[in-house]
Amino acid sequence: MALLAIALLAGFFTQDIMAWFTSSTPITLEEHCQLSTTACEQNNAVITISQDTAQPLLPFSLQANWPQSDASQLNLTLQGHEMEMGTARFAIAKLADGQYQGEVLLPACTMENMTWVGTLSDGKQSINVAIRMAR
Repeated sequence: MALLAIALLAGFFTQDIMAWFTSSTPITLEEHCQLSTTACEQNNAVITISQDTAQPLLPFSLQANWPQSDASQLNLTLQGHEMEMGTARFAIAKLADGQYQGEVLLPACTMENMTWVGTLSDGKQSINVAIRMAR
């Protein structure tokens, strides 16, 4: 009976146990382009957002000038830095050659302030980005 209980518990927590053993080094924000109304340049791409601090459940605009890209859209993938919030994905549409713009709507969380980290990618090259969110 005890072995059955142990087996059930181990099965239930397998994903958490595996994540603990395979966790990589923590993400440092210094290697991320901190997005705001001030342009951030990384790998010849210039990225801005329409406000300095995002608010949960209020959309904001992301603009990217990525002259080396010929992708039909950019893909923005974000995850919570201070709190696990799952993965948020957004398509950033192409307006003209090298010009992209899209709307981003971040989910609400229980924290007063949080940073979302991830990548903006054209499928060939990725840029590390971070967005500060406050309620």
